[in-house]
Amino acid sequence: MARTAVAWRAAGPAESAVTRLSYGEMSAQRILKLHQYNAGRRGKPLRIGIAREASAETATRGLPPPRWTVQPDGSAVARLEFFSPLAYGVRAGLAVEALDPRAELRFSGSARPGKVVAAMDGRQVRRLTGDDGLFWTPATEGERQVVEIWLPVGVSPSAIRLDAPRLSHLMTNAVDGFKILKDIGASGSCNIDTVCRVGQLGQVFVDAKAAVARMTFVKQGSSYYCTGTLLNDTDPGTQVPYFHTANHCIGSQAVASTLNTYWNFESTTCNVDVAADPVQLSGGADHLHSSAETDGALLRLRDAAPAGTAFAGWDAGALTASASVTAIHHPGGDLKKVSFGQHLPADSDGQHHAAGWLEGTTERGSSGSGLFTLAADGYYLRGGLYGGDASCANTGSLSDPENIDWYSRFDVDFPNIQQYLAPVSTTARRRNGSHPLAPP
Repeated sequence: MARTAVAWRAAGPAESAVTRLSYGEMSAQRILKLHQYNAGRRGKPLRIGIAREASAETATRGLPPPRWTVQPDGSAVARLEFFSPLAYGVRAGLAVEALDPRAELRFSGSARPGKVVAAMDGRQVRRLTGDDGLFWTPATEGERQVVEIWLPVGVSPSAIRLDAPRLSHLMTNAVDGFKILKDIGASGSCNIDTVCRVGQLGQVFVDAKAAVARMTFVKQGSSYYCTGTLLNDTDPGTQVPYFHTANHCIGSQAVASTLNTYWNFESTTCNVDVAADPVQLSGGADHLHSSAETDGALLRLRDAAPAGTAFAGWDAGALTASASVTAIHHPGGDLKKVSFGQHLPADSDGQHHAAGWLEGTTERGSSGSGLFTLAADGYYLRGGLYGGDASCANTGSLSDPENIDWYSRFDVDFPNIQQYLAPVSTTARRRNGSHPLAPP
């Protein structure tokens, strides 16, 4: 079942009726700093956006008052526009001082002006507002983001008070294949499109890859990439969107509230960089658990999982020495890839599994992605990517000391997340299979 398309509440207003907040051009030095951050050792999320401050970088030093237009039915509409020159995408940090729960906000970007990426009411916006008082708008494509605010009859515009003190200037978008400035986001040549192995690995692999999503989120105005995996729980009567990733990606509720996920972003043909439009979920997540020791994290998405996804199985048992392992991930935010390797028990410890790669590798943007083992009935998640030194330059040799990645240990984290994933077990259940999303 397709997700319902979202449309504007009102026709586009006259140019004079749009309230604008415009930034100057981004300095080359700040872009260079983003490159330098991403060139460091992995174990940090891939930075894809630069924080901007309205007080220092705009002529108005903040958002001017909205201009309201009364519609024929008595409702009122205002349009806001945030402009950051040459940005591939934009997220605005709105300071929500007053917002009626019946208000509705819609969001679009200049690269696809006819595509409204999300609609939220005032209650949802309030719920996604962080402890710092900021609500981060969904990511849109292009250097301009348009926000429509609609008020039903009986809600006074005077009850709406917003400012926009921060903006995240994104260096990537879906139009350009989520690649950062063409080079950083392009994953290494040894990475394997997931579609290339469907024929060999069958339906159980299709289900496993359908559980994996690309993530974007905001920390202190900067935006980042990681990867996460939907997990199945043991209650057959529910389809709760539990989502496993890394603590170094999302380790707090403030960051979880900014989460956008992108589903089905993968090549449709082997070794061809062509993908259908991904499905974007913009409703954030609840932060349930994270550990700085293992680097594991469990979230619960606030949006229902989209059609075509699946809930991955998991196994909280001990990982067999030298077990074959599989990683499904978005290296550099690129199309979904798969890597094949082996558990390295000699390099593992009490908090992390170690893995070396025989085919493929991982990169920044792969952080948080699942490490899977294959059983007769499907793939089972055993942890999430923390970091390492693996690359296309050293893949294929398990004796190469740099061909190694470390993953959180799901078995160590399990006692802290069992209440969510195994809520109806009458025994100490430590293993659960996958299942595809059932239609509503």
